[in-house]
Formats: sequence, structure tokens, C-alpha cells
Amino acid sequence: MKTAEKILLTSLEMFNQHGEANVTCVDIAIELDISPGNLYYHFKGKEAIVNALFDMYLRRTSKILVSPESEGLALSGFFHYLLQLLESAHLFRFVYRNPNDLMSKYPDIARNFKRLMKSKEEAFVAILEYFQGNGIVCANKAQIQALAELINVMFTQSQNYFLLKGLEINEKDISVHALTLLFHVLAPYLSISSLEKSTILATITD
Repeated sequence: MKTAEKILLTSLEMFNQHGEANVTCVDIAIELDISPGNLYYHFKGKEAIVNALFDMYLRRTSKILVSPESEGLALSGFFHYLLQLLESAHLFRFVYRNPNDLMSKYPDIARNFKRLMKSKEEAFVAILEYFQGNGIVCANKAQIQALAELINVMFTQSQNYFLLKGLEINEKDISVHALTLLFHVLAPYLSISSLEKSTILATITD
């Protein structure tokens, strides 16, 4: 593995564990057992590292966002889609640890973060409207917009909520926990049988 890749992977791990604000370039260099000068040769400061990691997250999430075709999408497929997005957010969870602070320090991230949130919301609305047209979701336009925003709120705020509750957010199953909460938010609007709801929930938590 090249040094630049090692720097990014180590930085990601340290940012996720301790928060971006609590990690310096010197900390990263010490963890990698390289000189600060060697690190600076590859990345001209922490801002360059943070921007590179956010670009990685953006590329990964953008691929997931455009992957589902509404036409023929099953409800179970939608929850799998949400899980993929949650897992991607979990992999780069430092982004959501204190997003307001991150965006105030890094203007490039602020612009791209807002675009990403808009793209996610538009994707959620499009899928929910497709299910509405097929009689799977019973909700009007305002309710669909509200549900799409609630899903986005889960992505941007759930980590802080889980931290306040004392949950271990580093565990992978935190994404499943978040998805389960989303299911219960959406369940009252689903025009499917109780058995079908139970089956989907069991699939989520399995």
C-alpha cells in the first residue's frame, strides 16, 4: 500500500475514533511512524486530508444514490438501499460527528455536503413517489417530502443522538439500528399487510 493511502486510511480511523477536531497531523504521523515532513509531502496539512476523505465518501455515496431504478424497485430493495447509504455514512462517520463545525472550517466540504443532502432528499422523494403511485405508500405530497427530510435527519443527526444515549457508534450494527428506526417511521404509511411488515423488519434485523 502506498504511503498516501496509508495516511488516508489511518486518518479516517483516527477521525472516526476521536473526532476530526481532536486529531492533528503530528498525531497521524506518530501513528504511522513517519515524520511530519513525510506526511506533508503527500498532504499539505490536515485540510487536504479531510478534503480527500470527504471526496472518497462523496464518490462512494454518489454511486449508491444513482444505483436504484425506481421502476421495479421492491420495498425490501428500498430498505437495502437505505442500509447501504447508512453503512457508507458509518464508514466515514467523522463527517457526521460535528457537521456544522466541519463545514465552518472547510468551505469546500460545506458546498459538497449541501449538494449531497439535496441529492439524497431528491432520491428519497422520487422512490417514495414511485411507491405511492403503486399503492405501496399511502401519503400525500407534503407527507412524502416530510418523510424524505426525516430520513435525511437520521443520516445527519443520529450519530450525535446515539452518542448522547451512550451507545457504541463504532459498532457496525449501529447502521442496522438506525435502519430499524427508519422502518418504524415509514411503517404507518406502508399499505402492506402486517405479515409483510414483519417480514421486512425481520430481514432488516437479521
